[in-house]
Amino acid sequence: MKLCLTAACAAVLALAVPAAASAATFVPQPPKPCYRSGEKVNLAGTGFTPSVVGGVTVASDNPDFTGGQLSSDATGAVLGELTLGQASGRRTSTYTATDTTNPALTASTQLTVSAVEVGVRPKGGRPGRRVRIGATGFTTGKSLWVHVRKRGFKRDFKIGRLKGPCKRLVGKTRILPRGAAVGVYRVQFDTFRRYKKSREVRALFTITVTRTFRGAAAASASALSTRWDRLL
Repeated sequence: MKLCLTAACAAVLALAVPAAASAATFVPQPPKPCYRSGEKVNLAGTGFTPSVVGGVTVASDNPDFTGGQLSSDATGAVLGELTLGQASGRRTSTYTATDTTNPALTASTQLTVSAVEVGVRPKGGRPGRRVRIGATGFTTGKSLWVHVRKRGFKRDFKIGRLKGPCKRLVGKTRILPRGAAVGVYRVQFDTFRRYKKSREVRALFTITVTRTFRGAAAASASALSTRWDRLL
């Protein structure tokens, strides 16, 4: 957690609150309509007991948020960096800062947090089959890209534009070409044109292509099939 206890930070916070205000305040800086899971957000507050280390606790009705503590400066202002969490889906939750010296000093703010998710349907079938893609939480860019890798094979292309505050996309696309070779393909969804294995915000899958036989008579009766598996 990063804390700001300088006079400059206190001045910035004071500009956002009328001088006559006496109630505690607690807001994100800068505010956003939607945050992704794992994103760090600056939460700023005023009106708390001055000069207390770890004197303001932050809790939420979101069970995926681990909470935190903030320290106040000489003016009673706090500014700390906390990590948001959302295991799945999207949720708007209340985040409350409470002064441990004087529990009557509390302030709350609401934040919407989305998990970084990609859903694929169907998860089987022949290579080259178009699949339905549903994605959300990719707040690091404007478009969703897919990168497919296997030894001797690579493919990179844009699926479509992300829309809405939580950066959602629904569409259909063909991930593998028809007649793709048997083997395991690594599939990475992110918001970048260029492939980089270590992207922080991504969704990972493998596609396993196998040859199945409809009859034991001959190889001419065989066909290729795929299976999708999500990687953590």
